Amino acid sequence: MARPMFFLHRATLGLTLLLQIVVTNSLIVPAAHSVSSPPDGREGQGAVTPGSGDRVQQPEQPSPTGNSPFTDWNAFTPPQRGIPGRREGGGTRGTNCPSPITALIPESTMGRTASGQPAFFLYIPGTLDQKILEFEITDETDKTLYKTTFPLSIDRPGIVGIQWSPNSKFITLEENKNYRWYLTIKCSNGDSSNDILVSGWINPIALSADQKRQLEQTQDPLEKLKVYAQEGLWYETMATLAALRLEKSTDSTIKNQWNELLKSIGFDPNQTITQNQKNKAQAILEAPILKIQTNQ
Repeated sequence: MARPMFFLHRATLGLTLLLQIVVTNSLIVPAAHSVSSPPDGREGQGAVTPGSGDRVQQPEQPSPTGNSPFTDWNAFTPPQRGIPGRREGGGTRGTNCPSPITALIPESTMGRTASGQPAFFLYIPGTLDQKILEFEITDETDKTLYKTTFPLSIDRPGIVGIQWSPNSKFITLEENKNYRWYLTIKCSNGDSSNDILVSGWINPIALSADQKRQLEQTQDPLEKLKVYAQEGLWYETMATLAALRLEKSTDSTIKNQWNELLKSIGFDPNQTITQNQKNKAQAILEAPILKIQTNQ
């Protein structure tokens, strides 16, 4: 299968570098201007066309100059003929699930990873009482490769991370292939019409020997973040910074870095159009990280 072709979408109009790790180092360039979500292929558009051989389009990484590597998260896009994922999922009025639930992924809904078991993060604007979540991974033709269910409970609005234990039966993600993931909250027993669905794309890549060595030589998560962000590894960047935010909830520096990461994928109240979008973006910025749940 052909390897991906890369292209560069450079941010313009004086975009500022984000996610400052040390005083002279910054990692992310914001490129998002809206919190709206594209329609999902499972609701009215159908599955990805079988046989599609297109691979994720991604910007080539800029040659680092000084100490300012950067990544435009929203420049990584699904396969050319693939259907964009769905960042926001809403339910029918009167269900037992809060909505809209939002997947914290780039606006394009594509994210790169070098991990075999990436973690996924959701903003949930209410409580959940032992609701069943269904997680599914498919290939580009929408063929199911992995599916599992697990319970989730939260007692207040906030952000939840979902990851898998090393001994789980999570599938092996092959490098330079595109995968689509779906996460469905089952809101009513026996009535799937009330389900809340979000989805996105994963593009696994291999790190170079030098990059692996950089990561192995440091235990400092802030140093690891430099490598993750420079290489456009969304899932590692998100998971690492979320863990720091959960561990150091009162650390203003970590909070600022976290907010800048969220703003860079469209959750910036100052870059939205409608009042509803502003309110939602602000709510996500202010939301606490409640937990990072590990499933078997």
